[in-house]
Amino acid sequence: MQSLKLLTLLVPLCFVSVLLTACGDKTSTEPTTSQEAGKAPSSSSTASTAVGLDAHPGKTLHDANCISCHDAKVYTRPERKVLDYTQLAAQVRRCDANLGSRLFDEDLAQITDYLNQAYYQYSK
Repeated sequence: MQSLKLLTLLVPLCFVSVLLTACGDKTSTEPTTSQEAGKAPSSSSTASTAVGLDAHPGKTLHDANCISCHDAKVYTRPERKVLDYTQLAAQVRRCDANLGSRLFDEDLAQITDYLNQAYYQYSK
């Protein structure tokens, strides 16, 4: 009987702990932003294309804030849900809101620009 009581207490506790850690382990509760890294945010696509994708500021932001929930397979799946640049920007904003990252608009624009260059190639 006591093991049943213990089980009824542990199952909800395990469920809540899984929910709280579902988006991965972050070492900081503060978002990683280009402004915190001492870089001036750039919303210009010409500045972004001048740098390789590995050095793109949006990649750094993406890797710090996005890949804790999913990997690049979500961008390359055949049944894409994002069909244009506007939808891509809206999805990046939804992910930021769902994670509670509170990234700056410039940071969200850099992530969107990086994802577009790396995976989508939609016209703006």
